[in-house]
Amino acid sequence: MFDKKCVDFHGRRAIIVENLDNYSLKDTFECGQCFRFLKIFPSEEERAVYSDGEMKDYVEYMTVVGEKIIFVGQRNTNELIFYDVSEREFSDICVPYFALDRDYAAIKANIISHTDSEFLKNAAEVASGIRILRQEPWETLFSFIISQNNNIPRIKKIIRNISSQYGENLAEKLCLSKCPRKSSENSCGDTAINLDECKKCGICFSFPKPEAVNDAPELLLDSHPGFRYKYLTDAANKVCRGEIDFEKIKEKNSYSFTVEELTKIKGVGEKVASCTSLFAFSNLDAFPIDVWMKRAIDEYFDGKLDPKTLGEYAGVAQQYIFHYIRMLSSAV
Repeated sequence: MFDKKCVDFHGRRAIIVENLDNYSLKDTFECGQCFRFLKIFPSEEERAVYSDGEMKDYVEYMTVVGEKIIFVGQRNTNELIFYDVSEREFSDICVPYFALDRDYAAIKANIISHTDSEFLKNAAEVASGIRILRQEPWETLFSFIISQNNNIPRIKKIIRNISSQYGENLAEKLCLSKCPRKSSENSCGDTAINLDECKKCGICFSFPKPEAVNDAPELLLDSHPGFRYKYLTDAANKVCRGEIDFEKIKEKNSYSFTVEELTKIKGVGEKVASCTSLFAFSNLDAFPIDVWMKRAIDEYFDGKLDPKTLGEYAGVAQQYIFHYIRMLSSAV
């Protein structure tokens, strides 16, 4: 499905993945499915420096997957560049997390075959670079509980603060010598790791385990989760007591079962459960509905859209619609 090669890329050890079919790193990270990422290149100043040549359209993001800080860049939609990962880390972490083993050209064709909607067909073209990341279930559930009645910048800030309260500083653990927020080929000045600044930032910390939250729920309060506090603590408690069993949910591999189980948690409704089902358990028929989706359905589907008519990849279609309606709205 893809080719890869190990190279020295601008002085950094890298695995370059090639022959991807229209993979948009930007749309994948910024479509609202995840919150633990940071765009580290380019700034406007850096873009001016690389206005010509192979780095003209280059972007780079940092994210945390489990206990690993991942740096991933992109020059065009047919490749991804992973930095400082071993072959094993690439196969065990990067391939599944970034869905490199899934044929999205076939998925897009399948979706289009299930619809007569010109809006959805256009959405599939515009948003076809989006991939559904395979995220860790507890982190995804926790994050989407926080997302309720919230905006993305604040969600990201709360998650970083909570991570710095409970988690490990992976920048220190993995011996990073530069701050990811400041490190780029065009950076200058003091980029060294500052542990006090790390604590305030939180981007490089591991995600808190449910046991840690359950044992010391009061540490959540400094991050100001508001009414979500009781939902987060109930989720941690139910996971620790085995009332919510992620392995059992994975084995069932059922959208309806996932929603049924997760809505046992206080404050978890169908939208949070559906998002977790889609983004953590790869139930690609999951179809979360929020205000953006309601607007799209009302305006472009005459107020009626049965996700079952979209087939087994209705969740990918949902992401196409979600991205497209937001893009159209921002263009107005």
